[in-house]
Amino acid sequence: MRDDLTELAGHVSTVLRHLVLLLRRTVAGQPVTSQQYGVMGSLESGPRRMTGLAEEHGVQLPTMTVQINRLEEAGLVSRSADPADARVRTVELTEEGRERLRAVRQARIGRLARELEALTEEERATLAAALPVLAKLGRKEEPRP
Repeated sequence: MRDDLTELAGHVSTVLRHLVLLLRRTVAGQPVTSQQYGVMGSLESGPRRMTGLAEEHGVQLPTMTVQINRLEEAGLVSRSADPADARVRTVELTEEGRERLRAVRQARIGRLARELEALTEEERATLAAALPVLAKLGRKEEPRP
């Protein structure tokens, strides 16, 4: 049983990697990287602390700081003081950042829609049925060491 789960995990990992690469190619060549768009997506619901962003994206704080600095220089995010603690800085999307994120999302959705056209109705139904399971996997918290 464990070998079956390991094999399934390997297949899921490979398939998801290919899908991520497909989506990344959709916006390749732009001045904002896919990783930076990921950070922008994390800011869509409102201001966030840098430490929370770094943890969510699995990077060290200095790495996140570099990403935020680049996004800020591009006018896509802004920093401000945290209302709960003036010593803490938060980051939020600017209006330009929101517009750019919407445009990228539309481009990626358009690309996926074109790819989905090549599938049969049955294949699309299978994919639709698998989405809740994939969403459940993606929302699990990782165990803390």
